[in-house]
Amino acid sequence: MYEHLSLPQIVGGLEKRKPRGGGGFSLPQGRVKKDYYKDVSDKAEQITRSYTELKEKYNGKVNPHLVYRISVNQSVDYNSFVKILHSMGGITVLSVAENKQGYWVVFSSDTELISFKDKLSQYSGIKDGRKYDFFNAIDSIDDIPIEEKIGTNLTLNPLKKEEVDYLDIELWRMDDEYIQTFIKELSNTYNDWNKFRICDRLITNSFALFRVKISYEVLAEIIELKEVARVDRPFIPTFKLSDYYGQDVEDLEISAPDEDSVGVLVIDSGITSNHPLLEKAVGDEENFQEVEKELQDKVGHGTAVAGVSLYGDIKQKMNDKSFLPSNWLFSAKVMYGQEDAQGNFSPVYDEERLFENQLNTAIRSFLDQDGYRIKIVNISFGNANESLKDKNNRQFPLAALLDELAYEYRDVAFVVSAGNSDPRNIYDELEEIIENYPNYLVENEYFRIINPATSALSITVGSIAQEFSILEQGERHKMDIYTAVAQHKEPSPFTRTGFGINGMLKPEVVHYGGNLILRKEFGRIIENVGGKLPLLSNSPTEKLFNFNYGTSFSAPMVTHVLGEIANKYPDKSANFLKNLLLQSTETVKIDGFNGSDSQKQTSLLKVQGYGLPNYERAISSFDNRVVLLDEGVIGLNKVQVYSFDCPSLFFETKGYKKISVALTFDPVTRMTRGDSYLGNRMQFKLYHTINPYIVAEKFAEYDFSDDMATLEELDDYEIKLTPGPNKRNSGCHQKGIREFKREPKALPNSPFTLVVINSNKWVTDENHMQNYCVSVMVEHTQDIKLYTEIRTAIKQRVRIR
Repeated sequence: MYEHLSLPQIVGGLEKRKPRGGGGFSLPQGRVKKDYYKDVSDKAEQITRSYTELKEKYNGKVNPHLVYRISVNQSVDYNSFVKILHSMGGITVLSVAENKQGYWVVFSSDTELISFKDKLSQYSGIKDGRKYDFFNAIDSIDDIPIEEKIGTNLTLNPLKKEEVDYLDIELWRMDDEYIQTFIKELSNTYNDWNKFRICDRLITNSFALFRVKISYEVLAEIIELKEVARVDRPFIPTFKLSDYYGQDVEDLEISAPDEDSVGVLVIDSGITSNHPLLEKAVGDEENFQEVEKELQDKVGHGTAVAGVSLYGDIKQKMNDKSFLPSNWLFSAKVMYGQEDAQGNFSPVYDEERLFENQLNTAIRSFLDQDGYRIKIVNISFGNANESLKDKNNRQFPLAALLDELAYEYRDVAFVVSAGNSDPRNIYDELEEIIENYPNYLVENEYFRIINPATSALSITVGSIAQEFSILEQGERHKMDIYTAVAQHKEPSPFTRTGFGINGMLKPEVVHYGGNLILRKEFGRIIENVGGKLPLLSNSPTEKLFNFNYGTSFSAPMVTHVLGEIANKYPDKSANFLKNLLLQSTETVKIDGFNGSDSQKQTSLLKVQGYGLPNYERAISSFDNRVVLLDEGVIGLNKVQVYSFDCPSLFFETKGYKKISVALTFDPVTRMTRGDSYLGNRMQFKLYHTINPYIVAEKFAEYDFSDDMATLEELDDYEIKLTPGPNKRNSGCHQKGIREFKREPKALPNSPFTLVVINSNKWVTDENHMQNYCVSVMVEHTQDIKLYTEIRTAIKQRVRIR
């Protein structure tokens, strides 16, 4: 085991030439301009009429704003289109459609839409004037339908007449002054606290969210206001925990973490800090909800998650009878336990406060304490009613908040569980589950990842099945025939899957989270506990361990790995830690997916991302597996070029060979930018044989887009990596792999040249510098001395320079 090597940079900061201008706006097929004029002008009249009615209704109380949506039918240049809209009476863009096509939400200071209608009439030929062909890109304009403002939870459980309850109201993210004035006017208008009261608020760069207690009649009025983007019942953390039995503490060897170990923060239902397997590792714990004063974890979920974060595989520790925590544990309690008639506790949130605000306060409270040295934050809960759709997605406020926090605390890695769904909720028969697995994971929207697993800067974790085992139940287990839905390392039958916002690869990694082991009995589906993982119990005086399954526990498995990596590199950034994590992953080939080879590969990515990480592979290079990496900064629309020599024995020695590149960066984000949630995007290209300075020269001269940086003259030298750029470039955690399972006709040759490209999407600061970490791994199955030769070649190059 060796230290990783530095990846030599030969040319840095090359500027990309700006892309050439596009070809204007295409006229939609079949459009008759006079008919188009009538339709759009009628819609404009409806919008202004509804606005006027609202203004009259709230005369002297609330000054409403004219917010509506524009249907865009083609991909447009954001900056140019925004300028065009602004020229029509001050139309300001509030939200951009995903992929730029679809509904753009706008705010107009011209409440009569006079300028818009005037230019529309000139475009349509109704009035002499200019062509204004940007109208080619606009299908129509209209008010945002009220039903589209109602969130999933409120749709499933509508507010009843005479009911007063807590709801979350999100406003379109206008200027702070607009929002503050609007809220003040609203509070003055609805001043009966029994019917309307603002309990909590959180305004970030991306969103403005308010927790209110509101009556049915007030909601019916407020939701008509155009400033309101979404109304929903509050975020409900969803997970489940079943209690079983445990083991005697006297049989176990229990230690404290090493003094130099870094901290891991678990945001959950608290912990049982006097649990014998936790008490020696607890750094601090705090309560961030006001209903339950005790720090004690009454639900049990937080204790279970904390145990996995410290120990990883609890079963292995039980077998070894030895528990040495990897890290110091910090606990933020944001939920409390509510007891039902059977004495079981469910997680509940503080009704008066925004969950986003509690999370924001909790994370900042701990991360601002330098002495805690917290490097990983684990979040193992999600809102099952907020999942991604196939299109027209908008980032969720909770996930957007995590991204803003991750951007601010750049030395801390955030880990989030993908979420769970039970196939027994969509299939009545065991045979249906078996026959449709694993395809239902990628074909049924019920299994799409949930809020906040869509967070771009967090590592999202899915679940795979551990080795098969059946829980003995006397002699009966020998009689009953149980079926494991998943085999070892296959996707857990309940795990949620990607892709994420803008098609970014989510989840990025997977870890063991359990299985479903089932049988039929008298028409019912019976479950065996053997599919569940052993976890720490929150009632250690009764039993040390419980059993459960879910991505709630695969996520802290990854937190444990990252915690161990951070112990070795305590001063490194989150980009560095996440890069080593990605570089250590290995995918598992899964049979049973439908479709072509390409479709099967896509399904595999949606389910397991880049695969299962491994601590030893993350921190160490070996004789026949070498990792070279670099942490750097890069300007907008610039290129960095790296190059190193790989010894001939790598190419000439027969056997399986593998090359992989990993790139991690932490861009600024905006949930209002559906076209690109990330402010800038990065990508990489890997070349062989050709002189690296020729590659650098070509990239400095060539004019290319950020999405597909293709240079035909270099195409013969490019090492094509999987997944391809279309799938990996959307996110900020990227990895590409090339495997040589058989000896190809033409193997690549030295040197290897890596090009890293940073393309601006909407960052306004031209001097903005992007932090990143990039690594290259070369591996051979044969026992060859790659490491020594690559290290020697790098040293010689340095001496020559």
